[in-house]
Amino acid sequence: MRRYIHTSILAGAVLLAGCGKEQYLDLTYDANYWGGISTTFDGQEIPDLPKKQTAALLKVCQQKPDKMRLPDRYVQHEGFDLYFLPPSVQGREFQHVRFLSDEKKDYLACQPIRHADYAVHQIKRSDYPFVDWSNQPLKAKSTDVRFKPVPKEVTDQQKQENEESKDTKGLGRYLFPSYQLSLPPEGQFVLFMKDKNKDKEQTLFETTESRVGSELNLAFRVIPNSGLQHTSIELMTSGDRIGIPSVIQDHVMGQSYQIQRKQLPATLSMGQTVPFATVWKKEGGKIVQETSLYMRLNQTYKKPENYKYGFLDASPTTYVGYIHDSPKQLVDNDFKFISAIPDMAQELKETDVMEPQGTKLKQKKLTLIRKGKSQTFELFERKRAKKLEIYVVKPGSKKGAKLSGTTSEALSEVLNQ
Repeated sequence: MRRYIHTSILAGAVLLAGCGKEQYLDLTYDANYWGGISTTFDGQEIPDLPKKQTAALLKVCQQKPDKMRLPDRYVQHEGFDLYFLPPSVQGREFQHVRFLSDEKKDYLACQPIRHADYAVHQIKRSDYPFVDWSNQPLKAKSTDVRFKPVPKEVTDQQKQENEESKDTKGLGRYLFPSYQLSLPPEGQFVLFMKDKNKDKEQTLFETTESRVGSELNLAFRVIPNSGLQHTSIELMTSGDRIGIPSVIQDHVMGQSYQIQRKQLPATLSMGQTVPFATVWKKEGGKIVQETSLYMRLNQTYKKPENYKYGFLDASPTTYVGYIHDSPKQLVDNDFKFISAIPDMAQELKETDVMEPQGTKLKQKKLTLIRKGKSQTFELFERKRAKKLEIYVVKPGSKKGAKLSGTTSEALSEVLNQ
């Protein structure tokens, strides 16, 4: 069972560089702490990606990229979703990996969940025998987004959910009509919104992963919250590409909403932007907020603006630490948790490396984690009359780093719990 032990390790001053100092902190993507799935072109997910393949993908994703944008024109091969397994106070860690080709080269594109942009690495096909390079989508004659009637099975499902929500009063209800779009295999499709009198746009959904004939369903839904005293208007995306529900407006008691759906063209062409709806918040018969929603089709990938991931708290970026016996124990949620260790990380960035003294603490390991990267150390403890020394040592190394007295004492409190 997991145990949280909060220590009082205080943030300290940055150590100055000195003679004999070296970098002992080296966090990397460790495949022991990552899982993965392969997403095939028919929309099926193949779970439990082998550790060897996961390690090969992570190895490339932590290298310096060859370019910071996707090729202008490319075909897609397989895609993989990698996810960090241990629980983290820093939010969900995730890597989206795609194999691409243009007319001359092959690429692996990595997209960490904390960034909306891709890092692109040029690769050799022979290094990735587990990728089906022959499974390439066909080029479509049209590169436009096409608007289609919403299939009956989709509207029937939405109506059924509306009926079911009458009993629970918490699921919300769909607002008809809905939309259906057929996406092209090229370009980047983006949904975004802007409030009146504000220049800043906020991305609600984006994809560059469409196949020929990929379908995207859009629907508005009203969600009651806080005992029906508060409601939200959401935009739902479903189909071949599923996005996180996006809140368009929040309303409190006494406020109402109105949605105006725009007349859409037959197609959305490359480089074109069109409005598709406006949502008004009203209070006392007056409009107090006006939000317009748009669709855009970019010819090449552009980093989405103000893209908020609904399942990620991206603000904490400090180092966190865990005391455990094995990688499996950490993944299985059985550990002692150190709440804050800025001093330790800073010490290891600039430290004297020496032969560890004292006794090796068997079955006791320390793993530092930051944004999905980790580093595991073995621990040595030396108790003296009025002083405690703890050394952290990289597995297989004969030398390690001695922690400061304050850090050693605080870490010892966790070890002895």
